[in-house]
Amino acid sequence: MEVDRQRAVEVATDAFHAHGITEADAVRTAEVLVSADARGKRSHGLLRLPRFVRGIEHGNVDPDGTISVESERGGAVALDGGSRLGPVVASTAAAEAMDRADDYGVGAVGVHDSNHLGMLGYYTDQLQREGYVGIAMTNTEPAMPPYGGAEPVLGTNPIAIGLPTDPVFNLDMSTSAIARGTVLHEKETGGELPEGVALDADGQPTTDPAAALEGTILPFGGTKGSGLAIAVEVVAGGLVGASMGEDVTGTYHTEDPCTKGDLFLAIDPDALGVPDFAERASRFLTSLTSGDPAAHVDEIRLPGQRSVARDRSATTVEVEDELWADVRALAAGD
Repeated sequence: MEVDRQRAVEVATDAFHAHGITEADAVRTAEVLVSADARGKRSHGLLRLPRFVRGIEHGNVDPDGTISVESERGGAVALDGGSRLGPVVASTAAAEAMDRADDYGVGAVGVHDSNHLGMLGYYTDQLQREGYVGIAMTNTEPAMPPYGGAEPVLGTNPIAIGLPTDPVFNLDMSTSAIARGTVLHEKETGGELPEGVALDADGQPTTDPAAALEGTILPFGGTKGSGLAIAVEVVAGGLVGASMGEDVTGTYHTEDPCTKGDLFLAIDPDALGVPDFAERASRFLTSLTSGDPAAHVDEIRLPGQRSVARDRSATTVEVEDELWADVRALAAGD
């Protein structure tokens, strides 16, 4: 069903507020979720709200937690998220990264003791809109084997990169062949998975999303996706003082404490002596999309170009009837 976008934000805000979250934190988290729905990334939209609420009910989200600087040196900062809602902590970290980039040219902010942050590309979009090159990554609880393995010991470990250009470039990708949120969305809506993206609990290929959630998702591109996932696991997890591999909990099963980490980078192009970076990069990206498309596609698009445009113009979002009923019930305190 089509839901007015502002109405969706208001009801989602009420749902968080009804479960002990402050008004400001509830609004921010609702906006992040509805933004994902507006972009067509429904796996990270309101579908996640009931899981957030379960995390609150299990005591793994602290509505009164303090986000604090744990250590700092120049442009590098370590933040303790105080177990606040992930979108609130992530927005704080992105803002801190920009502040540090203003002072030092580059801001690097590592986060631990936070919670699931929603759509990672939301934050690199924030960074690129303010004129920075934005890079963000996060590790998640195990869902994927390393290349050649069968046991899920790596997260789907997304990475996002935003560039301050026109046209928009905002890459947001998991290192798995399919995002776990997409698998969850297909399970909740009775869909099937493409072939070759998941194994069941017995290590056999499956297109059943429920079986995939009990089994394992495969890395994209074989060794390439596996290698990138391992790098994100260490950089977004170990480097920021968070957990890695099988020790990561709470990003999907929200009844468990969340032990993952995040890393946000903001780079000021002027600090590298390239004051016309945005203009030059924009011309390059425009040249890429101006070429002749292949026979099987209508046009050449950049990562995030269509989804960000949807987000900026959407006045309504598509929500499944049953999910909307669940969100409204949570807003009523049920």
